Amino acid sequence: MEKKITEAQTILKDLGLPESQQNKVSALTFLALCGIGPNDNWNNAKKQSLTLSKGIMEFANNIYGQDYKQNTRESFRKSAINPFLDFQIIDLNPDDPSLSPQSSNTHYAIKDLVIDTLKKFETDSWLNALEKFKKLQFIENIEETAIIRRIIINNYKSVENIDIELGRFNVFIGANGSGKSNILEAIAMIGASKGNDLDLDGLMNRGVRIANPKLTLSSFLGKQTNKEINITTIFEDNEKIIPIKSSFESSNINDLYAKWIDKEVEYNSPKIILDYLKEISNKRNDLSKDDLLKEINKKLSEKGIHENNKYTQILSDFAIFNLSTQTLRGLDSRSRKVPLGIYGEGLDVLISNFNNYENSKLLKCKIFFNWLDKIIFDKQDEFKFSGHKLGKSTSTLYFHDKFMQKQNNLFSAENANEGILHVIFYLALFISNKTPDLFAIDNIETALNPNLCRSLIKELATLSKERGKQTLITTHNPAVLDGLNLNDDSQRLFEVYRTDEGMTNVRRIKFKKGADVKQNKLSEMWMEGLLGAIPQEF
Repeated sequence: MEKKITEAQTILKDLGLPESQQNKVSALTFLALCGIGPNDNWNNAKKQSLTLSKGIMEFANNIYGQDYKQNTRESFRKSAINPFLDFQIIDLNPDDPSLSPQSSNTHYAIKDLVIDTLKKFETDSWLNALEKFKKLQFIENIEETAIIRRIIINNYKSVENIDIELGRFNVFIGANGSGKSNILEAIAMIGASKGNDLDLDGLMNRGVRIANPKLTLSSFLGKQTNKEINITTIFEDNEKIIPIKSSFESSNINDLYAKWIDKEVEYNSPKIILDYLKEISNKRNDLSKDDLLKEINKKLSEKGIHENNKYTQILSDFAIFNLSTQTLRGLDSRSRKVPLGIYGEGLDVLISNFNNYENSKLLKCKIFFNWLDKIIFDKQDEFKFSGHKLGKSTSTLYFHDKFMQKQNNLFSAENANEGILHVIFYLALFISNKTPDLFAIDNIETALNPNLCRSLIKELATLSKERGKQTLITTHNPAVLDGLNLNDDSQRLFEVYRTDEGMTNVRRIKFKKGADVKQNKLSEMWMEGLLGAIPQEF
């Protein structure tokens, strides 16, 4: 009997439950819900609905020789039932979802995903089964499938007209002032529009450098200035092609604070208002004209007259991240974007709420820092009273150094080296499904050792596939390129340069199929001028 209880405790630990939920009560509850007796094999685990008293507790008493009384039900709820629900181990009232949790008929059943995982226990496939479980355990772990395949930008700052075919993981190199950031900002501008946030705050919160409208429009010698900016993104989603367009005009080209107007929104607004009308009428057909107008106005105030689907939402969430070490230390906060601000705000809060799968991915940061033992969070911010920080930092993030004495190996984000803060931020950005599915990172090499840059890029490229993230990255550090695998079409490298007339242009850097790129490091090729993307003046 004890052997099977111990096995259940081991399984609960492997499934990612905290140590406090690996106790005997939790193990017995788990065994009952799986229908596993002392001599049963875990491969025989089955899904069955059980109530607490007459199902789970009676199973523990009758099958495992325990003697739990009715007055111990609360211990079962606290130690097992509630945590199992939180960690998506069991379902509540699967046979009758309308039942109240307080009903005498309230019942529980192990989830199908857990049953499928248990069938691999004590086999060579157990670790792979656990990985699959942790990925599918929470719905937010499921990766996004949509990706922008093309971005077409006309008349934005130094970009007169470009058409870029993107991959999932895109790196842009070029001389200072070539227009790399302008490409990122154009995407942020269409994102602000689709997020009903096309004002100065909305643009700045996405990382756009605000300029006078006359400077935001392309203006080249010998060419007439066009007063309209056009941006088109073309999504691919399970072989479907979905174009999303915006055409921008300034309300006053001479006013720095003028509002940009998206003409595509104005064009589509009648259709969207009609859709609102149909939606309201389908729900309530007894409304008077006045009440109907009120409901439509309410919808307009809540959602605006913007097209609203998952593709516009992906664009709306887009942001350009440009990290500040002071912000990562919790000593400065400027961005209001959540869950992560564009300068590094919110990192501690985001990762302190990671689920099991996300935590397992984050722990890969140990491969980059051999001194790191573990990352902890002081949610009550009590460590500062023990002298672990001065109290000026708002970050609750702490690190254990495995080479230091245990009584003196805890230090705060305020005192941490800047490299680990930047790396953890980037890992969290790619791992979490609460962060944008589409984003940019400007100057990713900031604060990072060249070898660390190379290894980090390899890891982030892998995560971009696993987590369904699409990113555009700019860099001036050649070591970043050595982390790319250009034989993988999802990873793409672009040179950004200015033409003789000063217009930003983009060229994808490709090698012939089967070419051995390793013979020539991309970093060396860049430094030797073979890839372009270097200043020509000296």
